[in-house]
Amino acid sequence: MKFIRRHKILVTVLCIVIVLFAAIFATGFHYLNKISYDDGSLVTAPTDTNQEEESDLLNGGTLSDEEAAKLAEADSSIQNNASKIRYSDDVYNILLMGIDYGSKNYPYGRSDSMILVSINKNQKTIKLVSLSRAAYAAIRGYKNTRLSHAHGYGGAPLAIDTVERNYKIRIDRYVSVGFDSFKKIIDAFGGVSINLTSVEQNVLNGAFPGKFPSAGTYTLNGEQALVYARLRATDNDRTRTGRQRNVLMALSQKAKSMSVTDALGILNVVLPLVRTNFTRTELVKQAANALSYLKWDISQDILPVSGTGLVLRDQFEVILVDWEKEVSYTNDLLFKGVEIKYENK
Repeated sequence: MKFIRRHKILVTVLCIVIVLFAAIFATGFHYLNKISYDDGSLVTAPTDTNQEEESDLLNGGTLSDEEAAKLAEADSSIQNNASKIRYSDDVYNILLMGIDYGSKNYPYGRSDSMILVSINKNQKTIKLVSLSRAAYAAIRGYKNTRLSHAHGYGGAPLAIDTVERNYKIRIDRYVSVGFDSFKKIIDAFGGVSINLTSVEQNVLNGAFPGKFPSAGTYTLNGEQALVYARLRATDNDRTRTGRQRNVLMALSQKAKSMSVTDALGILNVVLPLVRTNFTRTELVKQAANALSYLKWDISQDILPVSGTGLVLRDQFEVILVDWEKEVSYTNDLLFKGVEIKYENK
């Protein structure tokens, strides 16, 4: 279908599995053995580090003087971003990634979508924070480029390292899944309830004639949710990430009222698709907190907040970031009401 482009949709719904269904893991290790575990060691980049699909490449010419000046200023901001990485014993940060392996089946694939799930145990809040894939960032061992390239260069360990070194926050654990699994996951949940605007409804009705005759709330199956969360041509990438978080919120609502039997059925479908550096013991430990998490307030945000408009860099669009402002904002966003500690990295 013309509205669907493969690999372009958030599939980080695994926070529902890791956080909201953690209590079910305590019933035994049978389900834990379905997950692909990662020891977290930094991997060597593939020979071909250009992980992007051809559809994301732009035919860029020579930069204007203004654009060149903006890039130089952004490079300086990255170089001066030397503060220490922050963490708190009361804040637990999980990085969720939807991985695009591309039509060429690259070894690692890029993290086309990233959401930070930040659990503040002191404030009893959970924040879902989208990290823009186009943020212009420093990647260890490579030139400054898009944030999404880090996973393509060195898998989850380098992606985590890049988020930590730029946003100055500690990432405690990650969960990732390939994009091809998105529809299976949504369908396993029995679809998601989404309130469509008139613009969104018009696109979905074009893709699925007669299914969405007007704006309003509908239950989307996996294929329909793929179109919804991928949609960005009518607005922008920031709004697109909001749709992706809407899917997570909808799944969260379904999880709250789901029976144990239904939840176990979903785990059988979803867990074989998951890759994580949680250990089995850590997953079981989360069981003690899972039911409490369901009652906490969940809010949403997106980073960067200080970015400029898109600028071309090596044929890719990037968001140039004022990292001093970004680090300050992120600090206030994630560490409210807790004691902040620092580490060198």
